[in-house]
Parts: sequence; structure tokens; C-alpha cells
Amino acid sequence: MKKATFGLILIFLTLFSSCNKEKILELNTRIAELEIQNKKLVDSISKSAYNKVLNSNIIGLTAKSEFIIHEESEVKFCFNYLEKLPNYDVYTTTRDGKLDKLIYESLTDNEFIYNFIPEKVGKYNIKLVAVFKINNKENEEIQVPTNLYVSVK
Repeated sequence: MKKATFGLILIFLTLFSSCNKEKILELNTRIAELEIQNKKLVDSISKSAYNKVLNSNIIGLTAKSEFIIHEESEVKFCFNYLEKLPNYDVYTTTRDGKLDKLIYESLTDNEFIYNFIPEKVGKYNIKLVAVFKINNKENEEIQVPTNLYVSVK
């Protein structure tokens, strides 16, 4: 009787072990398939964010038609996308378009405020650039410039 019980237990363990191996093999195959799908989704999301940045524009909005000399003023700048953006920094630029002074760091909102004090009467040129660091194979940097003239009296 003990031998029969031991034999039955041995048969069940063998069957259970072989079923378990099949299940493990099936699960490993499924995991590999899901990893491939996940990679495709991550690549698609990265490409979408990259294209959003490439197609971005920055628009300057003012509440006044004219600004007053030596008085602190502000201009609101907005991107043409309503949703959040990948991290970006905002810089002023030199006359020849090179990055100058860092104004904001690690923004994600689709808008920011630029404060300035005009120094002379006439047209005042606000030249800013948003710099996005894209974490792709090349660790690319994309610059989105804006150029706005305001009147100062």
C-alpha cells in the first residue's frame, strides 16, 4: 500500500513538474513578446515627443500696446501645444542668435513669463530660445527661437 501511494505521488509530481515546465516556457515566451511590444511603444512615444518639439512655435502675448522706459514689464510666451512639453530651458540670445543668459530651467508648462526693463524709447527686441534636450541615440538638443518686437515710450 505504501509503495502504491508512493508511486502515485511520484506520478503526480512528474506530471506536475512537466506541466510546470510547459507553463514556465509559455510565460517566458509571453514575457519576450511583451518586452518587444513595450520597446515599440516607448520608441513611438519618444518619436511623438521629438516631433512635437520639432514642430513647436513660441508666441509672445502682451497686455499693453506700448511699454514705458525704465519700468518693469512682462510678456507671456506660449507654445502652440496646450499640453505639457518635455523639459526645456529658456535663454536670452545675443544679436547673432547665440545662447546668452539662462532665464528658466527645467520647465514643462506650455507657457512662461519674461520680465524685462526697457532701456530706450522705440522698438525693443525680445529674442529668446527654448532649448530641449532630447534623450535619443544622439542626445540631441533642439532649439525653438522666438523674436518679438514691442514699442517703448
